[in-house]
Amino acid sequence: MAGKAISDENPLLCASERPRLPEDTVFYAIFPDQASQHPADQEAISVSLKELHVGILDYVASYSMDYIWQHEPFNLAVSPQSPNKACICVSLNPKNGDSEDGNARNYDGLAPPHLHGKVRYGDNVEDEWFVVFLMYVISTRYSSVSIRVWDTDGEFLLIEAAFSLPRWVKPENSSNRVFIRQGKLHLVPEQWLPSPTLSDSLRFLSSSSSDSETRAPNAVEAALERRIGVYPERARENMHRTRCRLPVAVAQVLKHEPQIISLAVEGFYDRDIDSMKFASRMEKFLSGGEMVNVSVRMSRAMYAQLVQQVFQAPKCYPMPPLSDIESFREAELGMKIACGFEMMYQQRRQYELGSGDGQRLEHSVSGHSFSGVEGLVGVNAWEAFVNSLNSKCYFRGLLPGSKEYQRLMDEALDYYRKTSLFSKTRKPIVLSWIAGFQMFKSHAVAEPLKLEDLCLAVCVVAIRYTCRCRG
Repeated sequence: MAGKAISDENPLLCASERPRLPEDTVFYAIFPDQASQHPADQEAISVSLKELHVGILDYVASYSMDYIWQHEPFNLAVSPQSPNKACICVSLNPKNGDSEDGNARNYDGLAPPHLHGKVRYGDNVEDEWFVVFLMYVISTRYSSVSIRVWDTDGEFLLIEAAFSLPRWVKPENSSNRVFIRQGKLHLVPEQWLPSPTLSDSLRFLSSSSSDSETRAPNAVEAALERRIGVYPERARENMHRTRCRLPVAVAQVLKHEPQIISLAVEGFYDRDIDSMKFASRMEKFLSGGEMVNVSVRMSRAMYAQLVQQVFQAPKCYPMPPLSDIESFREAELGMKIACGFEMMYQQRRQYELGSGDGQRLEHSVSGHSFSGVEGLVGVNAWEAFVNSLNSKCYFRGLLPGSKEYQRLMDEALDYYRKTSLFSKTRKPIVLSWIAGFQMFKSHAVAEPLKLEDLCLAVCVVAIRYTCRCRG
C-alpha cells in the first residue's frame, strides 16, 4: 500500500476550515520582516524562511535538549501558502463574521509566510511558560522577526499583566496587536491602527523608526519578567530524577529516547478499563522477567502523577516484599511506568489492527528521506537542510543518483546526524515502532540497541503513523 506524501502542514494549525483550538495547548508563530516588507519576492522569502527554520530549531535545542516535555516537544513548521488552507495564526475578530467562541464562520484570510508550532502542556503549565521564554530568546537572537504566542484563553500574556496594561487595551481590540520582538513585548497602538489586520501590524512593526512607538509599558514588562525571568534555570529545576526498577526492555527504550517517558506517564494516568486489561497481562514488556534498577528523568508533574495514583501491581509483575520499603517504592514506581508502556503499546497495536494497517507502508528510506522524522514534530528540517546546500551549490550541478552526488549526500547526511537539529527535534510519538521493526527480537533485549537503528525505526514508523492520521 503506497503512502501519501508527507508535508509540512500540521492539521491543527492549518485546515480547510478554521479548527476549534484544543485545550491546554500553547500556539506560536514567527513572522520574518522580509515577508511583510517584500511580499512579492516569494522565492527569496521561501529560501530565507527555510534557513530561519533550521537555524531556530538548532538554537532552541541548546535550551531544550535535556528538557522532558509533558506531552509533546517544542516543534516548528513552515506555514503552507495555499488559498485552500486557513491558518489559525491569523487572529480573527467576531465583528468580521466570526462566532463569539473564536471559531470562524466565514474565514478567508491568509497569514504572511511564517513559521508556526504548538505544544500541548496538559497539567504542566511550566511547559507553556518555557515556550514563552523560548520565544523571547528567539526574538533576541533573530532581531528581524515578530512573534505571536497565544493559547485557548487568547492573549494570555496580557492576562498575566492585566493590572499593568494601558487603559485602551481591551479584549475586544487586542487582536493582531500583541507581539514579541527583540526580546520585548510590543503593543501596536490603537491611535495608529484602529482595527489592524495581521499584515498591517507586521508592516507597522518592521517599518517603525523607533520601537518606543510600540514597546509595552515597563510595568507590563516587569509583570512578564517575573514569570519568564526564572528560565532556563526553572526548566532545569522542573526536571526530577528518581530511581526505579524496570523491565530491561523499558530501560533500553528510555536510555535511547528519554522523552518517551511522557507517553508512558500519559498512558498510565489516563488509563481506562480496556487499557488496564493489557496491563494485567504485560505480554510485551515483561516477557523474560529480567529487571534492572535505573535512574529515570521526568518532570515533577509526571512524578506527581505517578506517585499519587493508587494502583495494584498485576499478578504477573514481580514485586519485592512490602517490608523492604525502599526497594518496594522503586519497584512500584517502575511498575507504573512499565504498565504505562504496555497500555500505550497495546492500544497502538489494536488501532493498527483495527484500521487494517497490517502491512508496512511503502516509503523509500534508502534515498536519505528523513521527512518522516521531521514529520513527527510537523517540520521538514532535513529537506530545508538539503535546500540550503543546493542554494550554496554544494552538489556542484551533479546528477542525482551519480556516484559523486551520492558521496556528497552521504557526507551531508553524516553531518546532519551529528547536529543537535537532528538529535533533538525528533518526537517519539508512538510506541508502535517497537513492533514495526521488531527492535526487541528478544523481550529481554540481549544486545544493546544501536542509536542509528532506533532513529531509523522511529523515522519509518512515524511515516506510517503520520500518513494514517492525515489520510
